[in-house]
Parts: sequence; C-alpha cells; structure tokens
Amino acid sequence: MENLILLLPLASAICLFVALIQAWLMTLERYFRVAFVRRIFPNYRDLVRSHVDYLMMSSLIFAVYLVTVHLRITLPEFIIWAIFIGALYNPFGFILQAIKPDIAESGGVVTKAGVVVGFLPLSIGLIWSSITLISTILERI
Repeated sequence: MENLILLLPLASAICLFVALIQAWLMTLERYFRVAFVRRIFPNYRDLVRSHVDYLMMSSLIFAVYLVTVHLRITLPEFIIWAIFIGALYNPFGFILQAIKPDIAESGGVVTKAGVVVGFLPLSIGLIWSSITLISTILERI
C-alpha cells in the first residue's frame, strides 16, 4: 500500500503532540507548582526523559520518512507498522515511571518483558530501514 508510508509522519506528529503536552505539564509542575500535576507525575525526571524521547522519536521517524520518500525506497508494510508502533510505545515506559517511580524495581517478569517488547518493534524497524538506506545509497554511488 502506497499510502501506508504516511504512518511515519503520522507517528512523528503524534510524538510531537505528546511531547508538547508534556512540556506544558512540566512547566505547570516546575514553575507554577500545580499540585495535581505533581501528584500525577511524582517523578519529574522521567517525565523529562519521556519528553526528550518523544521529541527524538518525532525527529527520527520524520527523517526516515523524508529520506525513504526522497530516495523512492519502499519499506515493507511490517517495517512501517513496527516503526509506527515502536515510536509511540518506546517512550511510554518513561511516562509510566514518571507516574509510578518504583515500577522498574518492583515490576516482575511481566514488566521487564513489556520493556523488551517495547524496544523490539522500533529496533527492528529502524535497523531494517538503516540497512535498506545504506545499501540503496551504496548502490547509487
């Protein structure tokens, strides 16, 4: 499907939107000392980490989209879906830690498996895209 590639800028826009909301939440908590925000996100540090991670995802995924479109590279559907899901899910772990700071220490096997499952789609998608981009560029040099 030709339009499936549009999932990448969609993921980028969603990540940017989430990062902007987080920026406002951090501003409310840090500068205006809004109590309900502090109650929801007692771990400010991980809220910042999530914010930065979503910004990185936004930039990275949009860059992958632009380069693949520019070079007329067709990524397999499962790779596009892996990047889409992974970009949205990967930084979410930091949000959970911002809400429940001890989740990493108190979590069992299921929690740890959830983290690994979160890294896999994005890693697979970006590794596949990187190898495809490298091989395409080397072929065209």
